[in-house]
Amino acid sequence: MKLPSTALSRFGRDNWLPLSVFAIAIAVALWFAVHVLMNVIYFNDPRNVDVDLREWMTPRFIVMTYDLPKPLVFEFLGLQPGKDDNRPLWRVAEDLGVTMDQLTDRVRDRAEQYRETHP
Repeated sequence: MKLPSTALSRFGRDNWLPLSVFAIAIAVALWFAVHVLMNVIYFNDPRNVDVDLREWMTPRFIVMTYDLPKPLVFEFLGLQPGKDDNRPLWRVAEDLGVTMDQLTDRVRDRAEQYRETHP
């Protein structure tokens, strides 16, 4: 016995491509929304402010964690914005001839100077 087709199932069969594209778009939008929410939660947690720098981190991580302007961070690290955005900090420290602890101290000193002049 064949069941009668409902209007909704007929609509789905007739419009499977637009519905598939819509479902994929919703999934992508949800993925981005979750990542934005995770970043907001992480970077607003006081435990994640002015953390010790690790080798895998990037200059962008310094900008977000220390709440410093990107041009300032790139200037005192001797980097070019756009070109060195994803460069790991171990390479930056190596190029500057310092250890990661010394780089952390430099970043903290510069952050303190910036915060004193820009409250």
